[in-house]
Amino acid sequence: AIFVAELDGHIVGFQSLARWASYTPSFDHVGEVGTFVLPEHRGQGIGRALAKATLAFARQKGYEKLVIYVRATNHGAQAFYRSLGFVPIGVLTRQVKIDGQYDDEVVMEMFL
Repeated sequence: AIFVAELDGHIVGFQSLARWASYTPSFDHVGEVGTFVLPEHRGQGIGRALAKATLAFARQKGYEKLVIYVRATNHGAQAFYRSLGFVPIGVLTRQVKIDGQYDDEVVMEMFL
């Protein structure tokens, strides 16, 4: 599923929900969440509205657990996901490389 945030006819953010793995039904209860909100629209409740829709959909479809990856230097996003009920469970070292600079990713999970 993909939920889109629109403002004045322009897409300003989205949140996706995908099955953790499609090669076996043993993971069908786990979903992976991805979120993007344009920088100039962050802190305006868009992420929370997207999460509300995603979480409702996930529960309706029988998901029991959600996982998200958040860059280690993105403290605001980590705090946001903690406020939704996600818990950090580990770190993937040098997982992201942007303009030649590495960043770790924090793995967070939430049981529905």
